[in-house]
Amino acid sequence: MSLRTILGRLMLCLCGLFIVSSSYAESVIVATPQQGVGIEVNVFDNPDDVSGKPSSTSVVRYSSSYFVPVVQSFKGKVYMFWASNNDQKNIYFSSSVEGKVWSAPKPIPVGNIYSGVSATVFQQKLVLTFADSPRQQLKTINSDDGINWSAVDSVNTIHTALNNKAVVYNGQLFVLYNENSGKAVYYVTYDGLKWSTEKTAFQEGPDTIVNLVPVVYNGDLRVYYSFFNGGLFERTYDRGGNWGTKQGLKGIPDKSSLNSATMVNERLFISSGPNVFYSTASTGPTGSINGLEWAPYFAFPGRSAYPSGLGVSYAITTSDLTTRNPKLPADLATGLSHTDYATFAWRSFFALNNTAAAPLPANRGVGNPASSFADSGKVSKSPSPLLWQTFAHRTELFPAINKNGAGGPTRPFGSDPQYSYIEFPQGAPLASGATYAHYNNLDEATQIGQNAIFFPVNPPYPAKTKDDPTGDYAPSKDSQILFEAKANPVIYEYARKLTSYPDTNIVLPDGAVEVKAAWRKLADIPVPNQSRYLTATVVTYRGTDAQPVAYNEDYALVALHIIHKTPNYPTFIFATFEHEDALTSDGKPTGLYYIANYNKIDYPSSSAVAPNPPVATFSDGNTTHTVTLPREDFVKSSVNPQIYSGTKGIPEGQAGPIAVVQPQTVFNEVAAVNDQVKALMNGSSEFTSSVWKHYKLKGVQAIPSSEQTDPDYYLANIMVESSQPGIQLFRGSNSFPIPEDSVLTNTRDFLNIRVPDYDHSTKSTLTMGGCMGCHGIAQSQLKQGFSFLFDAIKPPKVKPHTPSFVEPTGFRNPETVGLPDPHTMAERARKYALGFQSQDVVESTGK
Repeated sequence: MSLRTILGRLMLCLCGLFIVSSSYAESVIVATPQQGVGIEVNVFDNPDDVSGKPSSTSVVRYSSSYFVPVVQSFKGKVYMFWASNNDQKNIYFSSSVEGKVWSAPKPIPVGNIYSGVSATVFQQKLVLTFADSPRQQLKTINSDDGINWSAVDSVNTIHTALNNKAVVYNGQLFVLYNENSGKAVYYVTYDGLKWSTEKTAFQEGPDTIVNLVPVVYNGDLRVYYSFFNGGLFERTYDRGGNWGTKQGLKGIPDKSSLNSATMVNERLFISSGPNVFYSTASTGPTGSINGLEWAPYFAFPGRSAYPSGLGVSYAITTSDLTTRNPKLPADLATGLSHTDYATFAWRSFFALNNTAAAPLPANRGVGNPASSFADSGKVSKSPSPLLWQTFAHRTELFPAINKNGAGGPTRPFGSDPQYSYIEFPQGAPLASGATYAHYNNLDEATQIGQNAIFFPVNPPYPAKTKDDPTGDYAPSKDSQILFEAKANPVIYEYARKLTSYPDTNIVLPDGAVEVKAAWRKLADIPVPNQSRYLTATVVTYRGTDAQPVAYNEDYALVALHIIHKTPNYPTFIFATFEHEDALTSDGKPTGLYYIANYNKIDYPSSSAVAPNPPVATFSDGNTTHTVTLPREDFVKSSVNPQIYSGTKGIPEGQAGPIAVVQPQTVFNEVAAVNDQVKALMNGSSEFTSSVWKHYKLKGVQAIPSSEQTDPDYYLANIMVESSQPGIQLFRGSNSFPIPEDSVLTNTRDFLNIRVPDYDHSTKSTLTMGGCMGCHGIAQSQLKQGFSFLFDAIKPPKVKPHTPSFVEPTGFRNPETVGLPDPHTMAERARKYALGFQSQDVVESTGK
């Protein structure tokens, strides 16, 4: 039995993240041309139903179209394109917000078209492909906005491309095609710069291929096709560039044609004539894995109908916010715009912030079927832990006790919280009245060892030892942000089943989710504003890192990172949310600042002409911006405000106080989705006093890239990644600290992510920025599958001191509140070193 099958069956029992809720968030759209009527559009808001019933039906009036319409989501709208049998000079289109009310058809002049049209999104452009007449040559056009279109471009192919379909896979645009009465499928690819030469996908001997339908599903590019004399088949193309063997389909009439395919979450849909089928065979928690067995979903009831086109609407509606037990999206189609990734991120936030099911701890990781995202925000302090709060803390994932041979857990996931450290196997000593019976253990006091970050208790000025301008700074008097890292049941079960550390790579299963939360002390927030935050009673630590004491205090959530591996996105989808009161509150500056755990910077580069200091370039979707990073001698060269090191209360080797600033990195499509969600909350009585109205999506990353102006390339949370040279404008790699000279080394042209075979390639080919780039170091250099958590069990390459020394697994100790002495801060930094030169590192955590 495969690992996927084992984990799939396990998740059926364990993982509430994948429990099927009463409704899906996305909607399936079926567009069917009807003679003398136009194109009838049926929208299905519950695509998980066994038999589909339209939630709405509308008609786009048009005289005639025998070609299959194509439906594509793009930048907050759904577009429908089609060719007309009466007009060979134009492609026609209509658009809609949710697929229910459509604009009047408009033409796109293309000169000559002799086929149906195909559509996808590639590198933030809406791309159409078609064939001309009489040569049946492959043509393309594209648009940045769905309004203005490029000139028609010809793609050189050896064979004619009458039946062509576009799809995005593995970071490239594929166009697959076959000749009229052809017996083979061919394809070309586009990387954003040039088209490849034609390649043969597969040859089918004497059989004539009628049509083909490509779709990316469960991590593979799948091509469905039919033969003229009957027979429906599928072949897959994997990330290693290998085509699979031909496999037959079941459940669809044998002599049917295949027209269009789409996926929602884990369910695959395909149209055959005017009828729609869904895949039924399942080896996972929900939906189909193999995509070979099918059942009827919807049969078009009208007469004189032509083949249907399929698509998906990703628009967020009020029901997404109020549905009971919202479902964490398990996957997402490829060929989408950044808007659709933003809606995926918000839907993840809705699901994770439902309350957990009772009773606890047995139902850790299981969503409450009687509650919703709206319900959890009605009071500041939820009476029940939220779903993500019940995930395994990093010390439960890799405990100092009760561990297996690899260092993973042995306890069932549904166990009481237990926070075990190498130096404190039973947990740190408890203060009077404190307990560990809380699901939030704030044992990290730095931003991955680089910075300690504070809100002034008397904003906007950092605290001082005495009340006059000449006093030394006293950061420990201010309100410090604390952190925690957690893993969902999928990762927990993977770690629990390890018998030893893998010889090659950690490859986490699909469905793996990690979260990192940032909190500040509730009592330090002005009383009138406290109801704007989600709050919880948490575990914090005082004293010293060597002698910590655990306390229970009420803290307020200020940021939440979510990283999620899906079959179609093996480099994870990274999303980060933050509270709106980070830099300003009630229109006044908060004075948020950090103390850096270094006082010099080094920017090595392979280029002799690289600027020093480097310049970060990024786009907000409207304008390209640049930011010059701090100078290598940023302490010595600082003027106003002055940055100190070794004086004015700032320890030697550290630097500060440094004001947190926010570059204009928020992408316009993310801002638009935030506005949409905020409007839905404001329009619903369920959110009158909701804490969720005060949180926003900062950004999302789904596609690895080296291009700085790609959407959210420099993804960072203002309260989790605050230092520009370290992690706010991160790209390449960081290696720090060197204890003797306290230098942060940022190699900005370092290749940090492996593609195209994300899990197993031996060559890193991209220099990614932001969260994905940072976690890419864990994949490409540490071979830990994008997770820094697994550093806790990775055997050191060099064993110190004696040959018989056995490096303990787990996390050494919790970090205590306050700005400690230089030695302690240096020790903290070594625990989180991102550099691959630190062989004695036992502990690290994701951002």
